[in-house]
Amino acid sequence: MIQKTGGAVLPENPPYMDNRFAASRRKTLAVRVGNRIIGGDAPILVQSMTTTNTKDIDATTFQTLELWRAGCELVRITAPTQKDAECLREIMLKVRAAGCDIPVSADIHFQPRAAYEAVKWVEKVRINPGNFVDSKTAAQREYDDASFESGVQKVYDAFAPLVRTAKERGVCLRIGTNHGSLSDRMLWKFGDTVEGMVESALEYLKVCEAENFDQIVFSMKSSTPRVAIQAYRLLAQRLSQGHKPYPFHVGVTEAGDGEDGRLKSSVGIGALLLDGLGDTIRVSLTEDPVQEIPVAKTLVKLCDLSRYPAVPGLGENIAFYDYHRRESIPVELAGLKVGAREVIAVGVFNPGSEALPKGDRKAEWISGEISNEIQINDLKELESLKFPESQSLWSCNPALPNLVGAYRHLNAWLEQHGHRDPIILRDRTDGTPEENMAVAVRLGAVLADGIGDLICVESATGAKTALNLGYDVLQAAGVRRSKPEYVACPGCGRTLFDLQSTTQRIRAKTSHLKNISIAVMGCIVNGPGEMADADFGYVGGAPNKVSLYVGRDCVQKNIPEDEAPEELINLIKSHGRWIEP
Repeated sequence: MIQKTGGAVLPENPPYMDNRFAASRRKTLAVRVGNRIIGGDAPILVQSMTTTNTKDIDATTFQTLELWRAGCELVRITAPTQKDAECLREIMLKVRAAGCDIPVSADIHFQPRAAYEAVKWVEKVRINPGNFVDSKTAAQREYDDASFESGVQKVYDAFAPLVRTAKERGVCLRIGTNHGSLSDRMLWKFGDTVEGMVESALEYLKVCEAENFDQIVFSMKSSTPRVAIQAYRLLAQRLSQGHKPYPFHVGVTEAGDGEDGRLKSSVGIGALLLDGLGDTIRVSLTEDPVQEIPVAKTLVKLCDLSRYPAVPGLGENIAFYDYHRRESIPVELAGLKVGAREVIAVGVFNPGSEALPKGDRKAEWISGEISNEIQINDLKELESLKFPESQSLWSCNPALPNLVGAYRHLNAWLEQHGHRDPIILRDRTDGTPEENMAVAVRLGAVLADGIGDLICVESATGAKTALNLGYDVLQAAGVRRSKPEYVACPGCGRTLFDLQSTTQRIRAKTSHLKNISIAVMGCIVNGPGEMADADFGYVGGAPNKVSLYVGRDCVQKNIPEDEAPEELINLIKSHGRWIEP
């Protein structure tokens, strides 16, 4: 699976962009949404979503206006039923009466009738190919070729009327695939794969194309940044083969809250924006949605491609659409084995007298001079560099202006010369939240390519915070877990309990656990699917009722909400995963 820049490309791994060493924003159609443009030459648009019950018209109006005043450029409102969609009429009247011209999108799942109503009142409608016509069942249905194909006609019959109405009214559509809600049909044919995500979206695109409608935005969201990155890449490649270049809505769903949610979003969204993929973004935090706006704007600024000068391109051995960690040989580093099949290690610059954490987040290597490290300060050095006789560790100077491109170049150069020496990922931060996000953007993009055997961040605020940032970036990138992982949705009008307080309550009871992931989901739309990568799930099943999951499987239904946290603990204990605080 080798991509040659400017040369031959193996058919099983075609490139998704022109040049990964000199990124430019992907050229797309301009899609009009109200008085704004998504794609084309328009700046990247920042959006968010209300968390109120849509039937509470005043609360939803108030939150829409709050988001607008905070700098949000598009607001999404859920419309789970036709009754909710009918409320959009009055919400829009109140929003416009307040002098707010922000475009509004309706979020539709399960009920096409809700979409037919919503398209009358808003400027954009989002449908989910995983549940707009087909659905996911608890016990996955089986299909054959004939029944799969009959589903294609069902999709056309249900979706085409919406497309025609959108075309007549000048409303754009988002075809928004979620990894967690692929339909049984797509799971039967493609499995739980990024290919299934892309094919699910393209099936709906064919309906739009048949109706000569092109005001479309795509999204490929997942709670796992690596999956989202691969899916957007694959969609970009597939659209380049005979389709128009539709713009992308980019995000990492169920990112969680606090710094964890910000770093996870930085890894997933940042890696895509640095490759020029993304025309509108939403940062999904389990917090007040107003808090999402400054984070999204920071990401747009950090990923301004003018900040990253081109580096020389080389042939790459990278699996663009499936994660594979780069093969490397083991090298001994002060008693620590680095590379090969070892976990990606975390080091720290010499902390002096500073006390460092122990246990799961200890410093596995303390940096001083590494006799066998070769640090690249200028990529031109590689042109005349002679390989040392002994095995070495390689790194790039974190001061290089395009650190992602530099590591891609170094990896390709080592590959070209047949060397499998480990690579150290070095970066530095001044310790501010913005610079910590910048580290996650840069190193997350490199880790998503499978590059890196040891991570070492230098922080102006001290070695302890630098060490924790290194571990947090690895966890955000999904390559190493060193503390509990919380997959938590941001909430919307479908949510059946208070997500923020519930997430904090569960975190308080389980934060001492090791190597465990818990999903906290407000409803079943994405819950069971997004929990595929989680060990345990806590899902709103009905008002004031919670269902508990192990992986994808529901094991307890309709537990009273006040009893559910303790029942979750009992469930964890029953699987031998509990330790006392």
